[in-house]
Amino acid sequence: MRTPADEADTRGTPRAALVAACLGLFTVFLQTTQTIGTLSAVQDDLGLAAADLVWVPSMYTLVVASFVLGAGALADRWGRRRTFVAGAAAMAAGGVILVLATGLPAVLAGQAVAGLGGALITPSSLALVTHAHPDPRRRAGAISVWAGTSGLGLAIGPVTGGLALRWWDWHAAFWLGPAVAVLAVFVALRYVGESRVPGGRPDWAGQVLGTAGLALLIYWLIDGGHHGYTSGRALVCVVAAVVLLAAFAAAELRREHPMVDLRLARDPSYSASLLLASTVLFGFVGLALIQVLWLQRVQGLTALEVGTRLLAEFGLFIVASVVAGIAQRRLGPRPLIIGGLLLAAVGAGLFATVSPGDTFPDYLAAFAVFGFGCGLANAPSTALAVSHVPRGREGEAGGAVNAARQVGAVLGTSILGTLLTSRTASGLAAGADPATAFTDAVRRTAWTGATVLLAATAAALGLLALSGRRSARPGKAPVEEPAPRVATPL
Repeated sequence: MRTPADEADTRGTPRAALVAACLGLFTVFLQTTQTIGTLSAVQDDLGLAAADLVWVPSMYTLVVASFVLGAGALADRWGRRRTFVAGAAAMAAGGVILVLATGLPAVLAGQAVAGLGGALITPSSLALVTHAHPDPRRRAGAISVWAGTSGLGLAIGPVTGGLALRWWDWHAAFWLGPAVAVLAVFVALRYVGESRVPGGRPDWAGQVLGTAGLALLIYWLIDGGHHGYTSGRALVCVVAAVVLLAAFAAAELRREHPMVDLRLARDPSYSASLLLASTVLFGFVGLALIQVLWLQRVQGLTALEVGTRLLAEFGLFIVASVVAGIAQRRLGPRPLIIGGLLLAAVGAGLFATVSPGDTFPDYLAAFAVFGFGCGLANAPSTALAVSHVPRGREGEAGGAVNAARQVGAVLGTSILGTLLTSRTASGLAAGADPATAFTDAVRRTAWTGATVLLAATAAALGLLALSGRRSARPGKAPVEEPAPRVATPL
């Protein structure tokens, strides 16, 4: 398939593109943990039932995961900076709605608008970074900084939520996101040039089919985790999702310039990168939710205390992202990804040994090892995917890898959350006290998370080995780092 050269505005610098992208991505993950940290306060203030409360964080996840795939192709064709600015504006608007919200409909609307912003920001920010750094080695380091920003957002979210609840109310927690989003818009408009891939009409069929199929799939994962995956409503959703995604695949394979080039999945390394990116977020987000719930319900900690303890995990995530950016230039992404996931599995196993009476030093090692392992694998898994697409299609690759990441995050919270709930109920029915029943469920859930991390790592190793054998065949050129194309001015 022919890939046209980029049209690019020569204004701006790689550093400015990286700063703008990091500011935008920071707001995406800040929104996630701010919401989780303020859930109890939102429930008490608005008098929400548990069935309604679950949709406060899930609405944001649903919209991000549904639209992120199409947003990547939109960024390549409509303009990376333009898409990024639109996403940051939507993120700011969603935060303002939450600040002013007085009821559940307004809260859900704010989360949905912010989710649309997150879907637009995530692939477009990655496309800004990769386009601004055509050299593969510099690109790997820049992507590591970009990915590390997600850990910073996750770390700051619980702390700002806890501070807001201590001194004001839950509304105040959501002021930081709009402020940072406005700053991101300013940097992008003032210091970052526009770039896009010319030619080709918008793939509206792909946008509609892909978005609708993903939305129904994510809805099934979220709703099924609380009401059962085999209910009538759940079965209708999953069947419709499969039909729509099958139609999406058929439509994309027939187009000369598809929204997502499914032919790229023929490369085992590209497929492995998507699996690995999904696995990292499955473990990191899923286990982080379990940790927050255990700290609140068993340890009896406030939102601020939970946030400060999670800094050990999220802080090591950031440190590992920086280390990965440096080490990747010498070692390449694969050993870092595999080693990081193995460390993450060890950290999950360590957390599976907690007891109700444990103090922070008792589980500090579990937090530190798990956070460092996830951070070590996170950025290289993204870099591995981007390195396997031609220059000019960074947004498409960003949309695909971030869709995989979001699906992994939803699977982590849904599967591990459901397992935690069912195990806790079984323990209570057997006569255990609440703290013991919940902790026993946490242990079993953490072991499940560790098993998934190991299984996915083994599957990815098989795909990478297959890719190595293909590359070693006579006449088979490696595809690890496609040559950069020369950009032409607008």
